[in-house]
Amino acid sequence: MASPRVIAIQFDGLRADTLSEERTPNLLAAAERGAWFRNHRSTFPTSTRVCVSSLATGVYPEKHGLPGNSLYSRELGETITTGRYENLLAWERAMGGRLLLRDTFSERLDGGVIISAASSGSAWLWNAGRAARLIHPVAMYPAEGRGKIEEVRKIPAGGEPDLPRCVWALDLALDYVIPKLEPAVLVIHLSEPDNTQHHEGAAGAAHRRALEGVDRLFGAFWERFQAQRDDWPQTNLLLFSDHGVVATAGMIDLEAEMADLPGRGDSWQVAHSEGAALFYAESEKTLQELAAFLRTKDWAGPLFSKDGNGAEGALPGTMSLGLAGCGGPRAPDLLMGFQWGDGFLPGENRKGALPGWGYSSVNNKGSGGTHGSCSPYELRNFMIACGPAFPAGARVDAPTGNIDLAPTILSLMGEETCGLDGETLTETPRAMGEERLYRVESKEFSQTLLRVEADGRFYLNFARLEKA
Repeated sequence: MASPRVIAIQFDGLRADTLSEERTPNLLAAAERGAWFRNHRSTFPTSTRVCVSSLATGVYPEKHGLPGNSLYSRELGETITTGRYENLLAWERAMGGRLLLRDTFSERLDGGVIISAASSGSAWLWNAGRAARLIHPVAMYPAEGRGKIEEVRKIPAGGEPDLPRCVWALDLALDYVIPKLEPAVLVIHLSEPDNTQHHEGAAGAAHRRALEGVDRLFGAFWERFQAQRDDWPQTNLLLFSDHGVVATAGMIDLEAEMADLPGRGDSWQVAHSEGAALFYAESEKTLQELAAFLRTKDWAGPLFSKDGNGAEGALPGTMSLGLAGCGGPRAPDLLMGFQWGDGFLPGENRKGALPGWGYSSVNNKGSGGTHGSCSPYELRNFMIACGPAFPAGARVDAPTGNIDLAPTILSLMGEETCGLDGETLTETPRAMGEERLYRVESKEFSQTLLRVEADGRFYLNFARLEKA
């Protein structure tokens, strides 16, 4: 029985600046044993299902075709949330049987196992092409495997913090998946600390318990893995998060805010999801009216529209979707990231708090923390890699991001990585690249977007809307 050649563990929503000797000693110990990629960046919108789709495919949303945690399906004629795998299946059927527009690394490898303690939609997107074995409390693939899973390890109910399900995922990997299924590639998606952050924010006792808890669980998992497997040094371990989080400055009810605008449901639609909102309309006039309305609101942040001339989108005063990797055939006609800011909210208890705040739509899972927009705090996630392919103690300051996970796994398995937006993390040294600032000016407003560009790739640092 051979150990997996790759074990990839996702710590949902773990901000890079929460890593510390006090709170996450096991993750930092892994960094000492391997490479710590310290300039790692997420995908915009910084929503879990968008990020998972980029992690699994190695490309930005414009190429994989999942534009938001919620979206409007013209095929179905309705807005859907991608958090439920049943909705993804319905959308897939309506589009003719293709969920993501690019193959996942599991499809390229024709195998693997995914264990997920997160939403059923996130789990399904990791395995969009159904090439891997998927184990999830609700979404199993193949479905007939559920009985055996429950026989090995009873599935606990979700909770706050959601550590019991994280325990379930990690123990199931050690007790059944690794020894019995013998996957060459194993992905484990842990739901914390994101689950707690939505309700409690990224500060305080509850967040500390979730953060320290998931780090402790990882440490116990890795210790058991080494004790059980003589060949454990042959395994490459990839530890990462999908996005960061900010404090919620206010919950915005978009339906109520936009109730007086005519034509909703007929001439335009909105799909909102935490830190971003996606607008769909048939006419440019309607889109211009929507953009003009949004600019009057303090909670509205940067606006993106279909690619236009250079940095400016097709709608005057907006930025091009392509600048953020969000264009493509399934893109919304207008994409808004909610407004964000630096520092702390007025009256916020700063003890143990993290800087950064943003507005969120009311369909957020809680009012404590949010993500989905394009602040540097939400775009700052982490990546640590250790194993035979990575030098111990390496500190990599060159830009990396979600798009680099799939090519890294493929290269570790000896497969080609052509056609992907990302590059394997095993290739060092990496180009540092150059920061490039894009700006679009309009009456009373300006929008800026900063990204690092290196060897034909780019990594987004932030985008923001400012009053002139």
